[in-house]
Amino acid sequence: MRTDRIYIARDGKSGMHVLVRILAVGDIGADYLPIDPDGFNELMMARDARSLVLAAQGLGPMLASEGDLASRIFVPSELRRGIAGEMDLVPSDLGGLLSECYFDPYAEPVGTGGMGYRGIGRTGKKAARDLIEGFDFSNAGDLSYLDSQFRAVVEPLHDWVFARNLLSIVLRIGGLYRAGADPKAILEAARFRKVEPSGQKDRFDMGPAACFAIPVAYNPFYTTDTLAISDAPLDIRKAWPLYADLVDIGRPSTRPAIDHRLKGEGNGFIGFLTSLETKQPDGTDRKGRPEEDRWYYLVVSSDIGGKHVKDQMRIANRLLQAFDGRLFQPRLAYSGVKMTEIAPEQKPRNMLEAMWLLVRNHPDHYLLTCKRCMRTVLSGTQGGERSFCSNSCRATWSKEHPSRKR
Repeated sequence: MRTDRIYIARDGKSGMHVLVRILAVGDIGADYLPIDPDGFNELMMARDARSLVLAAQGLGPMLASEGDLASRIFVPSELRRGIAGEMDLVPSDLGGLLSECYFDPYAEPVGTGGMGYRGIGRTGKKAARDLIEGFDFSNAGDLSYLDSQFRAVVEPLHDWVFARNLLSIVLRIGGLYRAGADPKAILEAARFRKVEPSGQKDRFDMGPAACFAIPVAYNPFYTTDTLAISDAPLDIRKAWPLYADLVDIGRPSTRPAIDHRLKGEGNGFIGFLTSLETKQPDGTDRKGRPEEDRWYYLVVSSDIGGKHVKDQMRIANRLLQAFDGRLFQPRLAYSGVKMTEIAPEQKPRNMLEAMWLLVRNHPDHYLLTCKRCMRTVLSGTQGGERSFCSNSCRATWSKEHPSRKR
C-alpha cells in the first residue's frame, strides 16, 4: 500500500532518525499486496537518504501486524503537538542522517590487518539536505484535519537501511555466482572480509575457525562525542524492531561488544557484531575510536559440524538457507481466488518478509549484480542479459576500462 505522505524526524531519546508515515485508518494492519519488482529495485538502487525514503514511501509501511504497530500509532495532531512529548521527536540532523544511511554496495575493503572499509560513490550530502528541507516533520504544520481518517505511524529509519543492506548482501552472492564468479571465493568476491581467529578474536569471536565479516549497517551505539553516558542504554527492541525480531538478543552482555546470533536452531554460526565503549569514565574523549567501530557487521563462521570448511560456496548456501528459514518460508494453501488458486497460507508480518517472498519467486526476472557498483537488482529478461544496473554505471565502467569489452 503506497503511502502518499511521509516525513522524517529524529527521535530525541535514541538519537536515531525515524519516518513518520501517514496512513488511512483502514490500511493499518492490512495484508501486504505482492511487492512490485520496480518498487523493490528502487530500494536496492537507493544510494542516498532521499532516494531511500522515497523508495520506502512507495513500498508502504515496514510493519503490518497490529501487534507490532501497537506502540507506533498516533493521532496525527497529537504527535505533531507532541514533538517534545511521548516520542520526543526533534528536527533532523544532517550529520547524523549521513552517518545512519550507510549503503553497503558503496564500500570496499581496504588494508589487510583490520576491518576498514573505504566508502566510494557520492556522499549524498545534497540529497540528505533536500530530504530534510522537503520532508522534515517539524515543518509539517497543523495536521488536525487528518485526525478522523488517518493515523501517523512511526518507523525507525535504521530498519529500512538494515533491510536494504541485508538483502543487497545476500542477493549479491547469487548475482555474482550467476555471472560466473569463482564459487570457491564467492564470499570474498561479494566483499566479505576473511577474518582469522588470531587476527580479530576480540572483535569477531565466532569460534576457532575463520569467519567472514561485512558491514551491514551503521553502529547505533557509535559516537565520537565526549562520553557522558555509556553506549549501552539504547533499547534495541524499540529503536530497531525489525532487527530485534531476527536475532536472539538475550541478556545484556558484560563484554565490550554486541554479539547477537540469528534466531533459529542451528543458526548460531551467523552473528551480528559491533563494538561498545561502556567502561570509560565520564568526560573521556572518544574521537580516536577505530573507524571499524562505526559499523555493525554481519559475520558468518566457516565452522560446519565442528570442521573448518574452505569451500565458500558451501558456506554461502548455508547462510542463504538460514536466512530463508528466518525471513519467510510460505506454507501453501488452496485459496479459491482466481489467478491465485494456490497462495501462501500465512502472510508476511513486515516489509522485509514481503520482499523476501518476491525474491524467492521472481518469474521473468533474474538477479543482476552490477559489474561496477555491486548493487543487486531484479532485472527483466527482455532485451538480453545485462551486466550493469544503470546506463550511468555502464558509461562509468567504460571510461574506467577503455581497453576492455563490455
